[in-house]
Amino acid sequence: MAFTSLGILIFALLVNELREPLLGIKKGYAPHSFGFNFMFFLPSMLIAIGFGFAVIGRTIKHWKTWTDLNRKLMLIGLSIPAIGIWTFIIIKIFVY
Repeated sequence: MAFTSLGILIFALLVNELREPLLGIKKGYAPHSFGFNFMFFLPSMLIAIGFGFAVIGRTIKHWKTWTDLNRKLMLIGLSIPAIGIWTFIIIKIFVY
């Protein structure tokens, strides 16, 4: 799930940056941007953050039973980018 979370996050961000060459959606045109964000970007980001929280929750739940520290830290490290981006977006919405 950690790899999937990171993979979906990277894919969604790449498609978002390359949406004009790939899909013909111009960044300044509001109806197309809203549809793209609502139908593709938001669901993929929600799936990525859901997987991220699931991985962190499962890692914390099994912290004592799993003995490999590198595996635990790798799973948490792969899940943090999705959570970090959402935290940045939420702070940016409410502060600015």
